[in-house]
Amino acid sequence: MKNKILFLSLYLITLVYTNICKAQSGVSERLYISTDRGAYIAGEVMWLSVYCFDISKSKDMLSDLSNVAYIEIHNSNGVVMTSKIALTGGRGSGRITFPPNLPTGNYRLTGYTKQMLNEEKVEYFEKIFSLYNTLTSERVPGNVTIGEDDAKKSPALDQSLKNDISQNEKFISLEIGEKGKEITKNSSFKLALKNITKERMTLNISVVRSDSIPEPDSPLLMEYLPDVRKSSVGARFTGKYTPEYEGEIIKGRIFYEGSDLITEKIAFLSAANGESDIYTSSIDSSGNIVFYTNSIYGDRNIVVEVPKTDSNSKMSFEIFDPFVKTTNKPVPSLILGSRIEKSLNERSIEMQIGRRFGADTLFERISVKRDPLLSIKPVVYKLDDYTRFTLMQEVVVEYVSELRFRKVDERTDLQVRWVDGYNSMTYSRDNTLVLIDGIAVFDHKRVMDYDPLKVKSISIYGSKFFIGLASYAGIVSIKTYKGNFPGLTFNKNVRIVDYQGVQYPCRFTGKDIVSASNIPDLRSLLLWEPHIDLSSSDKTDLTVYTPSYPGKFIVKLEGITSNGTPFNYSKVINVNN
Repeated sequence: MKNKILFLSLYLITLVYTNICKAQSGVSERLYISTDRGAYIAGEVMWLSVYCFDISKSKDMLSDLSNVAYIEIHNSNGVVMTSKIALTGGRGSGRITFPPNLPTGNYRLTGYTKQMLNEEKVEYFEKIFSLYNTLTSERVPGNVTIGEDDAKKSPALDQSLKNDISQNEKFISLEIGEKGKEITKNSSFKLALKNITKERMTLNISVVRSDSIPEPDSPLLMEYLPDVRKSSVGARFTGKYTPEYEGEIIKGRIFYEGSDLITEKIAFLSAANGESDIYTSSIDSSGNIVFYTNSIYGDRNIVVEVPKTDSNSKMSFEIFDPFVKTTNKPVPSLILGSRIEKSLNERSIEMQIGRRFGADTLFERISVKRDPLLSIKPVVYKLDDYTRFTLMQEVVVEYVSELRFRKVDERTDLQVRWVDGYNSMTYSRDNTLVLIDGIAVFDHKRVMDYDPLKVKSISIYGSKFFIGLASYAGIVSIKTYKGNFPGLTFNKNVRIVDYQGVQYPCRFTGKDIVSASNIPDLRSLLLWEPHIDLSSSDKTDLTVYTPSYPGKFIVKLEGITSNGTPFNYSKVINVNN
């Protein structure tokens, strides 16, 4: 076990050093964000597929440095929304749900990584999109004019087909449906993709309805990369930001009014309703804290605590905003014409019905890598399988033989039984980590007093664990039925705040809407697959479920090969009655 821990420590040190060297050597990262379309209704969802490139190499390769991409949505008044996307090997995905109260106007989507911010001249990814509020007449001040669309704008169909399709058929083969069989509404068909190159490739694909709503002109990936490569020539780096090569780096400050010397203590951050999202930080003389995380997924409650401080002293903390809120540049005006009225009404009805029936929540999460902290197999007790007791101490005494409560120096200690380095059975002392719905509870008296009738399971990990600056001889993870730590009380110096984590990667297939008989199927987006990897000659089949109405739809895909060659492909299909 000691050799294993030493090897892991050396590996992590090597990984950290390697990535710091990469950052200092001048890795020029550039983001490209592909979206399902370029015009939206307030209340709809924007689906994102993120590509992060290292263009400091001779070819445009995906970057393995940054693990977090930051997204900002601007209008001419400033930032209106933010989001974080987890990156793995230069790829990530997510979704942004526009509030129904956003005013009509053009908006700018901006993306960057912390490594991109290290360049003296930051080259943000930027993309203009249109948003229409069909429920109110509110508009972004000074950004909307009445008239017909000018020549710089094109309908979604023309925009997606503006590149010569024949030039891209040498990359990927796309077969739609069964040969000789028409595609009809309220049915399904197959999309057969095959990589016909000798290189690996990664891509995203969507099937979206064509309508008359114009989309602002935006470069495709194969047009974007040559331009940004020119911008990286002679790039100079400041080293102001630490690259996030393991996950998001959370920074903040603790404000403490007490007699203790808090700079000699360790701050703990834990996220509720997770497996093992717990991290540590030293506290400097100014109260600053820095947590190096593996990224916290989803919008969660986080708890910051400094154990063994005077509970009667006043303590508060703030988490610094990780977004730079980029300088607000002018956003091109939206020209609101009458010819799009019919399409806007149709999309508005789709949006309202979808929100009414919860259709906007029927998407699929893509699995993410698990935190290696709890990689060993635990001993799990599902309390419903046993006699239910009203006291936690009775639960432990009666059937959880791996645990015991003990009094140590007038303090309650929950101890874990485990095998030590001499293959002898022993109990941990004074350093068991207890998690209730992912939140670290250092006062084990509160664990003993917790209502076991709210507990669904107890998982016991009997081993040595290192969490940053702290070590533990065992972890006990207690899960409640609701997952929101009901009835758990904290000391006065514990603070809980809402936190915006990175998004869970997700796809949309419409399968759940088709199978739900109570949801009218008016989808204009039939399929969104943000991340498909294909080796040479590999193929994959995707199922597309058609809506309850006929129409013209566009199959759009774009991606890049492993040797840095981007491509795109579009094809129109008809859904018949």
